[in-house]
Amino acid sequence: MSYRPSLLLNAVIGGMAVAIGLWFLQGDLSSTMTVLTVVVCTVVFIKMSPTIAHVWMYATFLLGVESIAWPLQMMGELRNLGPEPPMEDMERIFTAVLFGMFSGVFWLTFAYGVYRHTRPNTDSMEAAPLTANQAKAKRKKDR
Repeated sequence: MSYRPSLLLNAVIGGMAVAIGLWFLQGDLSSTMTVLTVVVCTVVFIKMSPTIAHVWMYATFLLGVESIAWPLQMMGELRNLGPEPPMEDMERIFTAVLFGMFSGVFWLTFAYGVYRHTRPNTDSMEAAPLTANQAKAKRKKDR
């Protein structure tokens, strides 16, 4: 099966972006895991995406999920710090929650915007005929 070079290039770059996000989430990611993540994401993006916009919709969605997972992971580590964690650890968790939630909401919103952009335009489709009550309400509104 032949793919457009621009779609393939964007799938590879999107896979690299997801791998970098996973690297940030884990803190340390082996070379094998990094390459495997890029390859798997590239293959999934190519198979699921008819356009470049779809590739970036999936990539930004995964970045958003990774960004939301970061503060959740840090809060899970909070239990291991004992009843009164050191101030340095509390600052690190506060930073993770603040920036993780902010960036997660940003990437998920961006992915939703791209999703809305990729959906077919329903305005151009032929609308169902109006019922008598709907037509009357429309005429009244137009006055």
